[in-house]
Amino acid sequence: MAEERQQDWIIERLIASASTAPTELVEEVMADPRCPAFGPIHHFIVGSVLLACWRNAEAAPNRDALLAADLEEMLARSSSVPGATCARWGVCGAAASAGMAYAIVRGNAPLREEGWQEGQLMVSDLLAQIARSGKPRCCKRDSRVAIAAAVPYFNTLGGPQLVASDAMPTCASFSENGVCMGSGCPFHPRRG
Repeated sequence: MAEERQQDWIIERLIASASTAPTELVEEVMADPRCPAFGPIHHFIVGSVLLACWRNAEAAPNRDALLAADLEEMLARSSSVPGATCARWGVCGAAASAGMAYAIVRGNAPLREEGWQEGQLMVSDLLAQIARSGKPRCCKRDSRVAIAAAVPYFNTLGGPQLVASDAMPTCASFSENGVCMGSGCPFHPRRG
């Protein structure tokens, strides 16, 4: 029997989901007690949630097989992005994760021009929005910002449409973050 991976519970949850609303699905995943407050698992979660919602909206007859393959590819790609890339590389892993999902959906390849520029522009916009949202050390805030900002880019691809939500989630894990911005965070219960 294969050893269980840290991401397997996420894969199972996403394959079981029928959601086409990434901002809602990411809240379900991040609320699970197995989801840590910080760390590179968020580099997998962001892109995987976008891929699950995309495949759900696409509603292909072989959706489960397509999504399972997408999630395995996402796991391979996101595993090469270590924790603390925001500080060490200057690139938030949540934005990179959304970029990975976009590249998977587009079928991007190193020498394929179609989709390359659009993916780069999306990630640069996500990085700007994440940078403006606060300060370091909040993977959940950055994941929320990245997903909400990525939805319009995915929706410009034509075909499947992801549901954009105007609802502002409230963070339930702020007490686990010793450097939480408190009311300065757009997701804090006492947000300003």
